[in-house]
Amino acid sequence: MKTMAILIGMAATLATSDGFRCYSCEGYKEGSCGESFTASSTVYCYTACYKSISTVNVLIGSVITYSRGCHGTNPYSMTCDKIGGGIAGIGADEEKCYCSTDLCNSASNLLPSIVQIVMVVAAAFFFQKF
Repeated sequence: MKTMAILIGMAATLATSDGFRCYSCEGYKEGSCGESFTASSTVYCYTACYKSISTVNVLIGSVITYSRGCHGTNPYSMTCDKIGGGIAGIGADEEKCYCSTDLCNSASNLLPSIVQIVMVVAAAFFFQKF
């Protein structure tokens, strides 16, 4: 009986991963994948969803493209990374954000960042007592 209770307890702690859905699209700032997001195509994912905003600057203006989908591998963290480079007047910037919940790569998604900040502050306050 004791063995059965231990086995049930161990089985209850096993985590299963069924994956989640990510929006999947590519397009310009004005399109359905851009700022006024209305795309509905989804893909099934086991790693992380992403949203990427790329800006290519040229001498006469800039081109902004959006991309959303399933990231091929697990990113280091579920945050946003910004990279860029180029010479004066010409260059490119990209901001890529990762998340791991169902359809989390839609419009601007600030909730995970806010939740993380609150949790860090709460943990710091809690551990300060010890």
